[in-house]
Amino acid sequence: MEFKKKLKKRLYIAVAYTVLGLLMTASSFIIHTDDFISSFGFALFLMGIVRIRNYFIITRTEETIKKREITETDERNILIMNRAKSTAFSIYVLLSSFVVIILSFLNMHELSKCIAIGVCVLVVIYWICYMIYQKIS
Repeated sequence: MEFKKKLKKRLYIAVAYTVLGLLMTASSFIIHTDDFISSFGFALFLMGIVRIRNYFIITRTEETIKKREITETDERNILIMNRAKSTAFSIYVLLSSFVVIILSFLNMHELSKCIAIGVCVLVVIYWICYMIYQKIS
């Protein structure tokens, strides 16, 4: 039953992606902002639709729910997923830091600051999550 709640939570997140994507796309046409906002909104919308479709495919039968639960609770898959997340996080922080340095040399200080703040926020979120999980475990 716990896994079904997890799937339902994922459905709500997918619906939120879809709604945010629609709002971003619609607002970019109404306000006439740059193409980036509409493209990003459309990508969020599509991602939400795909995730909603996946939810309905997974929850079609009890057998597919059980298969998915086994796949997600398999220790090897969990290890691979955690290693991939950790590697992606590290690569993102490193690449973003290099971009901040390059943009600073190109006198693009505002963009450099935005990216640097984004990296700092991400690292702070990581530290907070680490401390919370350390206390829970």
